[in-house]
Amino acid sequence: MLESKGTIKSTVLNYGIIMGGLSVAFTLMLFIMDMHYQNSSIQQWTGLLIMAGSIVFGQLAYKQANEGFISLGEGMKIGIGIVALGSTIGILYGLFQGYVLDPETMTKAMDYAINQAIDQNPELTDEMIEAIEGAFEFFANPFLSSAIGITVSLFFGGLISLLTGLALKKNRPA
Repeated sequence: MLESKGTIKSTVLNYGIIMGGLSVAFTLMLFIMDMHYQNSSIQQWTGLLIMAGSIVFGQLAYKQANEGFISLGEGMKIGIGIVALGSTIGILYGLFQGYVLDPETMTKAMDYAINQAIDQNPELTDEMIEAIEGAFEFFANPFLSSAIGITVSLFFGGLISLLTGLALKKNRPA
């Protein structure tokens, strides 16, 4: 069996840190612009693009370092590893931002969501508004929101890794 030059571990470490760094930079930019609590679709798509780019570039770097070969299993390990590390970095920064830099983030997010809901549906009853507030209070738990964040990231990261792994795979000849 031929020895590979690049390792999965080093690729995951390098590109996971890149993904985490880009996520932190994007979140910090939103914080500076006072948009960190709005959670718009553009913000979500940008996060997904950071994730997908990190996975693709990580898989391509590994493939290049290994004489143009990468198996589907290696691509999956690389992608999921990158997402696990990058998401953990992003979530840790998010907790720091939410507890230290702006402890009122959840209150701002709740007020913003309620105002958006009222703008879209002026006939909202007080009970409906209280239901929105209750949902925010439930998801304000940092452990729950972190667990959901990691789970969602790993799901989409796994899906992206599968698709890009299938597209890039080139097994070594037997």
